[in-house]
Amino acid sequence: MEFIRPGIKLDFVGTRIYAVLLSGLLFAGSLVSLEWPGIRWGIDFAGGTEIHLRLNKDIHIDQLRRAVDSLHLGEAQVQAFETAQMEGSEQNELMIRLAAALEGSADESDQSGRNAELVGEKLKQEFGEGSYEILETNFVGPRVGKDLRIKGIEAMGYTLLGMLLYISFRYEFRFALGAILALLHDGVITMAALIITGREFNLSTIAAILTILGFSINDTIVIFDRIREGTKRLRRLPFHEMINTALNETLSRTLLTSLTVFITVFFLWLLGGGVIHDFSFAMMVGVVTGTWSTIYIASAFVIWWEDIRARRRTTAAPVKPAAKET
Repeated sequence: MEFIRPGIKLDFVGTRIYAVLLSGLLFAGSLVSLEWPGIRWGIDFAGGTEIHLRLNKDIHIDQLRRAVDSLHLGEAQVQAFETAQMEGSEQNELMIRLAAALEGSADESDQSGRNAELVGEKLKQEFGEGSYEILETNFVGPRVGKDLRIKGIEAMGYTLLGMLLYISFRYEFRFALGAILALLHDGVITMAALIITGREFNLSTIAAILTILGFSINDTIVIFDRIREGTKRLRRLPFHEMINTALNETLSRTLLTSLTVFITVFFLWLLGGGVIHDFSFAMMVGVVTGTWSTIYIASAFVIWWEDIRARRRTTAAPVKPAAKET
């Protein structure tokens, strides 16, 4: 199936400067967002108690917040599920998050259990018997959360390192560096989108980012394969035109793959429920950034690298002495 008519010749290489500038601005802004407002770690990484409950009567979320805050159990959050809203400002399902006990305390899990019981008793006292139903209670200690956070960061680091080594072995080092820069671009911008929209970083969002890295590198490798073929098939063309030809020849495949994945994760985001909501949102952002970086970032770096090598070869070339006149 051809999504783009055969023989199309879009000038991706000619517009790469503007694309890289745009990506650079987005990347810089994304780095700023990592510090301000900063990453909001979920219970998986920060530790604490999470109580998922369903309301059986109309109770305003502010009333719930006041009831939980009156217990003075430390930092507490009451958050409604976006996909479970009743009429007006009333919510049907909510998540109550309580800060974890101090790291190293011997009764972390016991304290968590007592906090959950205190919240249940307070809600029963304030709103009556049968006004709510606890669906799930989770607890993660601060030490476990810290370990998970470190392991999540290590997983992304090992992923990038493994791809760098494989692509260097399978292709060339310049291709590997271009691919890794594209992956960093995709990962950081996706993280910034999660931060700006106020979403938490938990195990599902880390899984989404790792999935995005795999999706993006797959698209990039397809183009690299076509470029390598072009070094033999189109060796008479300048290097810039060879890459532009490879981008145009793979454009239909790139857009079809990206559009198919985007439609799938869009409906997961729309209909999948609160559990998979953040995962599918991250995937939607990642598919867009991954397609963009596949076309522009990775190939632009390879061209830049080749230009530097060409200038060095020209500079290092020996100058032939002028012939003596007789």
